[in-house]
Amino acid sequence: MLATLSARVALHSIVLAAVGICVFGAIAPPALGEPVPLTGAPMEVQVWPGGEAGYMLFIVTGRVPADVALPAVVRFPLPANAQVLWSGEILGGRLEDDPARQYTVVETPTGRAIEFTAEETRTVQYEAVGYPLAFEDGLVTARFEWVQSVPVDEVVFSVRVPATAEVVNIDPAPAGPPAFNEGGDRLYVLTPLALPEGARQEITVAYGDRGADVSGATGGTVLRWVGLALGFAVAALAVVLIWEKRRRANA
Repeated sequence: MLATLSARVALHSIVLAAVGICVFGAIAPPALGEPVPLTGAPMEVQVWPGGEAGYMLFIVTGRVPADVALPAVVRFPLPANAQVLWSGEILGGRLEDDPARQYTVVETPTGRAIEFTAEETRTVQYEAVGYPLAFEDGLVTARFEWVQSVPVDEVVFSVRVPATAEVVNIDPAPAGPPAFNEGGDRLYVLTPLALPEGARQEITVAYGDRGADVSGATGGTVLRWVGLALGFAVAALAVVLIWEKRRRANA
């Protein structure tokens, strides 16, 4: 599923939807200000070169563990040159109903991070812009660097490229063929990674017309990416589990 960041930006920089789980007898939350680890489900990082003119947009989604009571402070890694556009909670309904939460940028012993408080639901997210695009040999090129500054069980990276791209090169290579949205944009999902705190992960992307020289170009069979109105959904794509995102149509 291709999350559409531009739709949220248009709504006051206001798409993974998840069902909030009501947990009875949950443990008491830590004192506000002390972040809880976003463990128990993969942290998702979707990068979108060109999502903002000349720059890369990216969206990062996590889930507060079921045994932690709300409200709870959450903490995500934040790339060094990123500018946060929005942070908050995903309720699973209308885009404009997702509550924004005020964030704080902090420096941890292993890197930069963003913190905010989850009050209503367990699915939390932030959206940011950074990393300028470059143009080389007829290709749009982009480099994304992630520093795992907080503990997490697993990270799933995905890369969105436009429908007009005839050849695509992504490193590390995607785990399987791409998914497509109605507009033809493609989402390539990378193999999930268990990144220890302080680990760095770089993703490079190049795409362009078929006439461009792209060695090792990524291909794949067209798949239909089916949106879900609710839920953290898992689907098999190649040999990995993909946590589906709710489609947000362009505003």
